[in-house]
Amino acid sequence: MGLLSPTAARQVVRLPEGNQAEVLEAIRREALTTAELSGVVDLWLRCSERRQQQYLLQHPREALSQAKGELPAVRDPRLSEAGNQVWKRVGLLLDVLGRMEVWLAHQGRTGLTPQDRVILTPRFQKLARDAGSVAALSKDFVSELEHA
Repeated sequence: MGLLSPTAARQVVRLPEGNQAEVLEAIRREALTTAELSGVVDLWLRCSERRQQQYLLQHPREALSQAKGELPAVRDPRLSEAGNQVWKRVGLLLDVLGRMEVWLAHQGRTGLTPQDRVILTPRFQKLARDAGSVAALSKDFVSELEHA
């Protein structure tokens, strides 16, 4: 039908049939390149949980960067100097938060000793407070941006 290039179509057919439409929607929404599409399909096929798939659909470029161990681009020519500084900070924060989220949800808790837990408790309490504050301020800022 001409909606996809042959190369893109070859990538999409690698996906399970029930997942093709939602991945295609993300590809179109984000205007992914063929190489990015290939990377997204590769990641999708390695996802073991729906939560990972949802993150991939919502943030395909970030997921690709994380999979490669890279940070997202630090300079966007469309942004002012101040805008680029914020872009960089948000990118770094998202990278670190993504890694912590994966660790908290899937990995290391069982490897911690009782002493580790005692020592780490105040840090996680601070993390919970600060992350909650940043989340609330971010929601407020997003609301301001959407109504500007």
